[in-house]
Amino acid sequence: MIKVGILGTGFGKVHADIYKKLEGVEIAGIFGRTSEKLDEIKNELKVRVTNNIDELINDPSIDLIDVCLPTSMHKKYVIKSLMKNKNVLCETPICYTLEEAEEMKRYAKKYNKKLFVDLFFKFSDPHRIATEKIKSNALGKPLVIKLYQKTPPHWGDMDLDRITHNFMLHNFDFLTDLIGLPTEVIANGFQDKNSYVFSTLKYKNGMASVESSTMLPKIFPFNIGFDIICEFGTITFDGKYGQDIEQKFMIYKDNKKEEIDLPSNNDHEQVIKYVINNINNNESNSVISIDEAIKSLKIVLAIKQSLKNNCAVSIK
Repeated sequence: MIKVGILGTGFGKVHADIYKKLEGVEIAGIFGRTSEKLDEIKNELKVRVTNNIDELINDPSIDLIDVCLPTSMHKKYVIKSLMKNKNVLCETPICYTLEEAEEMKRYAKKYNKKLFVDLFFKFSDPHRIATEKIKSNALGKPLVIKLYQKTPPHWGDMDLDRITHNFMLHNFDFLTDLIGLPTEVIANGFQDKNSYVFSTLKYKNGMASVESSTMLPKIFPFNIGFDIICEFGTITFDGKYGQDIEQKFMIYKDNKKEEIDLPSNNDHEQVIKYVINNINNNESNSVISIDEAIKSLKIVLAIKQSLKNNCAVSIK
């Protein structure tokens, strides 16, 4: 039995709903700062709740702490949890600087605990299938990749920093899975109450672009997609998520086209199942480790520097 302590009642509630459905998992407690929200969760899920965060972190019976707090609080409570002999799953973005990420990594190593990061695009069916196709070399090497993410302004004020760090992060994670880190990035953006960013990423033998916008009309569906142009074919995906869900995943070759039927898996549920299995099986490696998060963080920080200084930025 894996006992889980959840820090946060926003996305923490989403995670709690998932844990509640899983066999071999018990929610040992949920921390929150708002009494009304805690009472609501307690009545709905019939779990222990608390407004004392240390009560969960110090509980010796808890195996996993799930950190769903604001990003500015992640490092403090990830490290406190690791020091109390807990495995940790942390929401994204995990932090704002490489120094913070490296410090959390050091503590995970020092205390020999697992630190997972919720890089859910790795479990998103279209992204997972595309990655498998590229890794199989069925279409040859990827040459040009276009990724996009467009949404109405449902997320509050979203400046250039936030859209890059909060939204584009997952596309960069997908990109590093496909073709690794770029050598150089350059980005342009526009900011009003909401933002638009277009970035170009250079590779030794190819290029990619990542576009993100929160400036769409309120009725516009959340829209994500990609085009992956390879030596011997192209993969395309477009997904629109509003009142209705529309998804289309295609593979094109010179003399053939194929539409791929997508499963209806919940990305976040797949992440949590992966974490539980990884802990139960004491696996030494993880596809959602802090090292994976550091790769995409390097791109995020380079894009932010490019936007600020209006110049190309190299990545080492």
